[in-house]
Amino acid sequence: MKAIIYQHFMGIVFSLEKGGSFSLRNADKSKTILEGITDVSVYIIEKDIADVRGVTTDGINSRWGEAKRSTKDKACWIGSDFKICAW
Repeated sequence: MKAIIYQHFMGIVFSLEKGGSFSLRNADKSKTILEGITDVSVYIIEKDIADVRGVTTDGINSRWGEAKRSTKDKACWIGSDFKICAW
């Protein structure tokens, strides 16, 4: 699994965007949210489907792939090798 991110960890900034899309980053911009990743963005592309991307420390916008909204917890998005929850 690439990553499991939970927004409620202290120091994580949650930015809500139009249409329910959101991004996560460390409040301390000198630190990563995950090893080698500075930002993670979840872009809603249709109902319960999102495109997930992470920005690397080299500034590369890396596509993680499609994620589906969890039926058990609507705050979670599940991809082929990652899970992101933001509450």
